[in-house]
Amino acid sequence: MKKRLKIGYLYLAILFITVLIPCLTSAQEKKEAVRLEQITVTAPGEKEDITITPQSTIIDVEKYQTPGTPQNIVDILKDRAIIDFRGSSDLVETNDNVYMRGFDTRGFVTATDGLSVEKVGGYKGGHFVDFSTIPFGQIESVEIISGAHSALYSSRALGGVLNIKTRTPKRCETLKPNFKVMTSYRSYNTQTHRFNMDGGADSFIYDFSYEKYHTNGYLRNNKADINTVSGRFGYILPSDGYISLNATYQDAKRERPVNNDPKGRYKDYYDGSYPRTESGSNPLDEPRRDKEPYSFRLNIKQPTSIGEWKLGAYYSHEDQIYHYEQGEKWRYKTEWNSCGTNIQNEFRLFEDHLVTVGFDFMQLRYGWEKMDESYAGFIQDRWNIIPRLTMIAGLRYEDINIWWNNKNFRTGKYCNPSIQKDEIRKGYHQFVPKSFLTYELDDLSDILRDTSISAGVSRIWTPKSYCQI
Repeated sequence: MKKRLKIGYLYLAILFITVLIPCLTSAQEKKEAVRLEQITVTAPGEKEDITITPQSTIIDVEKYQTPGTPQNIVDILKDRAIIDFRGSSDLVETNDNVYMRGFDTRGFVTATDGLSVEKVGGYKGGHFVDFSTIPFGQIESVEIISGAHSALYSSRALGGVLNIKTRTPKRCETLKPNFKVMTSYRSYNTQTHRFNMDGGADSFIYDFSYEKYHTNGYLRNNKADINTVSGRFGYILPSDGYISLNATYQDAKRERPVNNDPKGRYKDYYDGSYPRTESGSNPLDEPRRDKEPYSFRLNIKQPTSIGEWKLGAYYSHEDQIYHYEQGEKWRYKTEWNSCGTNIQNEFRLFEDHLVTVGFDFMQLRYGWEKMDESYAGFIQDRWNIIPRLTMIAGLRYEDINIWWNNKNFRTGKYCNPSIQKDEIRKGYHQFVPKSFLTYELDDLSDILRDTSISAGVSRIWTPKSYCQI
């Protein structure tokens, strides 16, 4: 009994030392709470990979996170609310599957480094841009400009502008090149293999990329094999400007989905291992679209005492061959050639005015026959009226020539009998004013931080060309 009491006393002593004494000590050392002053966070609320302004949204492609491996720029664009992706499947890139504010590619402008890209292939009524022909490894960021309020781009930009910016050449400190190899595999035997190499010697730079993409597709007759090769050579100027020349070549073979409906016209050829599709051609056709587009692009940037000069020029060729296997094999071919140039100077007129003045030219040919030709001059002023109030005002003049088809291919007769020519050239020209006003509400209330009100008033004018009807 005494032994048990001793053990109990010993246990209470240990409990007092290990628990009660520290509690009493901490109670004696307890200090009053210190009330801190109100803390205001002034950092922007956007993610690091997205910069949002009232007029545009800029996406940093390298930092932007997407599920899986992006095949091309469409995999990033389709996440934005302003973009409507209408492709039958995101596994196989097709032409004109991106809409912007309800407009297809005939109602907004796609540009590379500020230079608009004209139609580059397909049927005469569509297929303006195939985003897979722009190598993903060359893209630095994407600028999404909402609405028709920028004088720097064609008046065809009714819905807005997608300006794809390529990587800026950077001076190399060593001769050691940088390598990056990436490979991925996912459902439907979808594979992406990408290789990039860049380097240089002091002011001379180069980069090379190769990408192979394959997928069995989600729909019936939907396989694709795409090989893209691109390269760039450049020189860094002493003034921190640069000269770069890019070249891209692609070999693409894409099957076109066919009808797979158990109750439709081709029900006898229904295959239950694929999803049901009511549109498309006869499964026996096994249609396929092959093409080998290539392009060249020149970029020059030169800072001077009278502003920063930029020059861009491009040439693109794209021919597509449509194959059908029904009965005897047959095919037909379309071919497009386009070129364009843009020169502009950006300078400060007083402290609060950033002025851009420039000229651009674009020409489109079906084969080697002219179809569209445009000349344009523009001026735009970004005026910070007060710290929270900004006005962007511009004026654009466009002179557009269109060669209209005057011959009915069914009857062989001229649509306008008074003009005995297969093509009739018509000219259109117009001054197009642009304006966009923004007032930031940050100073009015804490709940209005990163909030602004904008209003744009601009003239909308663009003649519908033969390719846009």
